Parts: sequence; C-alpha cells; structure tokens
Amino acid sequence: MVKDSPIVVAGLLRLYCIKIGILTVFVSAPVLAQGVTPEVNLARGILTELNLLRQNPRRYGAQLNAWTSYYQGKRWQPPGQPSQRTREGVKGLREAQAWLNQVQPLGILRRVGGIDQVALRLIPQKITATQLAVELNTQGHWEGHASFCRSQGFTHARSIVVSWLIDDGQKHRPNRVNLLNPLFRVVGVACVPQPQMVCVVTFAGGYHAKSATPRANPPRPSSPQPP
Repeated sequence: MVKDSPIVVAGLLRLYCIKIGILTVFVSAPVLAQGVTPEVNLARGILTELNLLRQNPRRYGAQLNAWTSYYQGKRWQPPGQPSQRTREGVKGLREAQAWLNQVQPLGILRRVGGIDQVALRLIPQKITATQLAVELNTQGHWEGHASFCRSQGFTHARSIVVSWLIDDGQKHRPNRVNLLNPLFRVVGVACVPQPQMVCVVTFAGGYHAKSATPRANPPRPSSPQPP
C-alpha cells in the first residue's frame, strides 16, 4: 500500500509522511562545531536522536517528563522553537510516553551517502510515494521498505522527533510507528534553510549507491504490520 499523509501540526511546523508499505521520523542539537553550518549540525542531531530513541525507547520516554511544562493548554512551545497549537495538549505527550514503555529496543540506523542525496533532492519537491521511489532508484538500489519524513519550521532535533512521536491528532500515529519501524536499517538526512529550516529524512531497509552491488531491488514493498 502506498499512502501520502501530510500533517499540519500547527503554526509554522508541517510534518509530512509518505508510506511505501508502512511508513515514516528526530534529534537533539549539540553545540555547533567550528565551521559546521546549523543545517549540517541539525542533520547530525536528527540521526543521533533517532538512534537514542531506538536503542532505549523507555529511557527516551522518561526524559520527556520535563516537556509537560512546555504546554499552556493546547499551545506547545519547546524552548527556542515556534509556538504550536495542538489538538490533544499534554495528553498526547503522556500517551506517547506510555506507548514507548511497551516498545522493545531496536538496532541503530546507519547513515548512507546515496540515500542522503535522496533526502537532499526531495527537499524542494512536492513529495509523493512515486517520487520517493524514483529518487531512490536514481541514486542507487533500495531494499525492503522505504519512507520519508519532512519537517518545516523547527530547528531543534529533539523537538522535531518528539513532535513525530506525539503525532498530534493522528488516529493511527503513522509518524510514531515509522520512527520505531524494525524494517528500517539505513537512513539519509538533509536540512536546508529556505528561509525556514526544512529537513527531510529518508528511510529504507537497505540501500546501495550505484557504485555498489545491490543484493535486491523489489519493485514495490508489501505492507508490514506496525511494531
């Protein structure tokens, strides 16, 4: 099943998930290294947050207790980020924490250069499932299932990841499911200020740049069950 799911969380932040099979994003912003641009640092932070989440979901959820103070009624504003109007308020955060307590640890995601280029090329596009598959095949050969997440407006990695985890107002929490999808093993991350910061993360079961020898390239993945 292929499914496009644009999600407007609130205000300036827009999150987009496309599903190929099952799908969909995350991050903490470390101190900028000398000579490293904010967008490069943010992309690195997203990968860091993703793997922190996957390696120990229960601990990650516990670290979000302090985030309840960022809510004022239905308004949510992490430090240094734009204020967002949510549908669920702090109940969404609490529900996400309870869900993380039930999730088993997963392996880390490995960043791959070819799929990084896919993420970068998708930033200025109106992304569809078909376009994602085209870009993946243009840069290399992908395996299993694939998806992407897109954020706009937030500049802090953990804020982006937490908003996907909460998946405010989304009945089946597609973003949350994708962040902890055991079928994803490789990832590409790219961020560009336009002028708001836009980040795209691409996920796949495997990926081989065109210079590498692929093991498989299924034409269309099936729909796995949520973890």
